[in-house]
Amino acid sequence: MIIKFQDMQYELISKIKTTVSGNIDLYLACDVKRREGLYTVACVRDMEIARKLIMVTTKQNVSLSFRDLHASFNADGKYYVIFNYAQGRTLQQALEDGKFNLRERLQIMKNIFAQIFLLNMPECFLYEALRKENIIVDDSLGVRFNYFFTEIDYYWQVQEKDLMNRVNGLVHELFARELEKKSSRELMEFALDLDEGCYGYLWDCYVAYDEVYETVLAKTEQREPEPGRIWWRAWEKLKKFFPTIRTVLAAALIVSAAIYLLWNLPNPALSDNGVSFGQIGTLEIKEKADKP
Repeated sequence: MIIKFQDMQYELISKIKTTVSGNIDLYLACDVKRREGLYTVACVRDMEIARKLIMVTTKQNVSLSFRDLHASFNADGKYYVIFNYAQGRTLQQALEDGKFNLRERLQIMKNIFAQIFLLNMPECFLYEALRKENIIVDDSLGVRFNYFFTEIDYYWQVQEKDLMNRVNGLVHELFARELEKKSSRELMEFALDLDEGCYGYLWDCYVAYDEVYETVLAKTEQREPEPGRIWWRAWEKLKKFFPTIRTVLAAALIVSAAIYLLWNLPNPALSDNGVSFGQIGTLEIKEKADKP
């Protein structure tokens, strides 16, 4: 199926889901003309919801820095909102794998904050994006968001405290190990401040986290590799071969020593100087004088 509007054409590749209310269908799509990148297409059938969404989904009403909003328009009696679609592994999947060490998780949270302020999106979409299943983490720990209209009925009530609750949840998810083991005083204090609502705005929270990030990162620079990382696994495997390696090295040392001795010690039978014996047992040996 292809959706057309003016000079834009989007081909629907597959259906992502239908919202709980049944009023919005989400599709994965591509631009027919450019064939570059993928998009999330929200097809809004309820015109009452569409009228509410217009205020936060038109280029004239949102910040130019909100580049994830690609387009919005009416067509075929429906309202369409087009977002950039982020491909890759979600934060939820990454956390379930458990392969990120502390430094990497610190960086991911810092990048999440950076994207929040870089995109400057409407609060309702930020509330949607700050779900671990909507956060995409690439191999360089860069972060992107997807927008899937999960709680559309609550969009118009979102406040700063709701966003702070989302951030609080992410912090507890990302640093669950450290908080459970109480291994980082700075992270524990930061998480406690979030729990107690000490930060009124996201910016205040970000400034506080930045200080925590620098302090904790400095403390982890000298730590050994954590379990689960590639170097840790390589070290653990290498230790299993230590007995075999010791045996091989010992054998090699003995063989080398034997070769060295055979090669460097003089052979009396072949030496010009030879070795003289004055007596063998009770037999006395006299040297024979050379004839003139």
